[in-house]
Amino acid sequence: MPHSEFIVGDCENLPFSENSFNAIICANSFHHYPNPQNFFNSVQKVLKLGGRLILRDYTAGTFVLWLCNHIEIPLAHLVGHGDVAMRSEAEIRKYCAKAKLTVERFERRKGMRMHCIVRKKR
Repeated sequence: MPHSEFIVGDCENLPFSENSFNAIICANSFHHYPNPQNFFNSVQKVLKLGGRLILRDYTAGTFVLWLCNHIEIPLAHLVGHGDVAMRSEAEIRKYCAKAKLTVERFERRKGMRMHCIVRKKR
């Protein structure tokens, strides 16, 4: 891509100035983040007022999340996978509220997929 710049950084401490972006897309990596609150705090810092985070990852109902987080993910660690945890809608809403972000839409879709739109309103 001739007019693109790729930057390697820490998603839990985004290496950008405050109010830098109108949109942030996080697709299928959130379940690898060991400190999800730090991610949302960092998103809040770098989004402009009115900016959006589009978060796509995995989620499920309570029982399936428990199975994944307590059985599947620990077993996957035995072969080197870097998964940390799948998060529930309630957890996402809690992280956003604490970071002063607003969840505008949260959808659980087929195949344990989450589609979430978050906005910086303050």
